[in-house]
Amino acid sequence: MTHLSDALAGELRAALAAEAASAVRYTYFAQTAEIEGHGEIARLFTELADTLVCAAHGHLDVLREVGDPERTDGVGDTRLNLASSVVSALHDSGEIYPRLTAATHEEGHADAASWLSTLTALKKRHTGRLKTALDQLTASDAQPALLTSPGGTDD
Repeated sequence: MTHLSDALAGELRAALAAEAASAVRYTYFAQTAEIEGHGEIARLFTELADTLVCAAHGHLDVLREVGDPERTDGVGDTRLNLASSVVSALHDSGEIYPRLTAATHEEGHADAASWLSTLTALKKRHTGRLKTALDQLTASDAQPALLTSPGGTDD
């Protein structure tokens, strides 16, 4: 299989990030419109967010199928997806959010620092859940398949 060039893969990763960020923004905008009583606009934003998610999934499909030379996204089978998610959550909870929390404290934004501290704890819980799922998948793959008759009982 021919892999994407570094430049093209980088542009696809950037497009993926932009689509994903726009989808989250539109979902947020939909909630705001709904709270403000603009149901039709909320539905518009929700519909647009759904299409952006589809576009982001398409970018992931291309990066997975055609080949991303860096493979930094960890997109592949479930084991790879879990493993890359554990690494990402560890990075977020161990480096990104603690650094952001400290910076917001230094700038005197206590409420923002509290929010970021909450996200640090959330990411740590995500890491644990993802790691448990990966461990369970690994353990189940290591177990030999049980031989049973079509009726479900051992003969």
